[in-house]
Amino acid sequence: MRRVLLALGAIMLIGATSSDGSQRTPETQAKLDSWLAGRVAGKPMRCIAPDKTRSPIGIDDGTLLFRDGPRIWRNDLQAGQGCSDLSGLRTLGREGNRLRVCRGERLLVVDMPTGSTVGACILGDFVPYERAK
Repeated sequence: MRRVLLALGAIMLIGATSSDGSQRTPETQAKLDSWLAGRVAGKPMRCIAPDKTRSPIGIDDGTLLFRDGPRIWRNDLQAGQGCSDLSGLRTLGREGNRLRVCRGERLLVVDMPTGSTVGACILGDFVPYERAK
């Protein structure tokens, strides 16, 4: 019961906040630049197939990347808490089993050993980045 209450508290907090547009730290900017180096942004998309989001990379609480083979999808979040900490034993989980992952959807940050929700990320548009030719 306590786990459920903590999860609901985190979800309500995320729903009440939005990305503040603040500057990234030099470390997080360098991480983002490293992942997107040599790539060109494509047309933003509202939704993508769930299999394209299997390899999340947390940049900060405002940006997630998803590896999809040679392509990287950038998502500038509408809101986020705990979204930068996706290494090790934390991952993203979805509520429900929809055929698409879309802008406005809430992904939960889940601590795998305990199964508890430790944050949430509300998605923005998905921007594909391809290697420059």
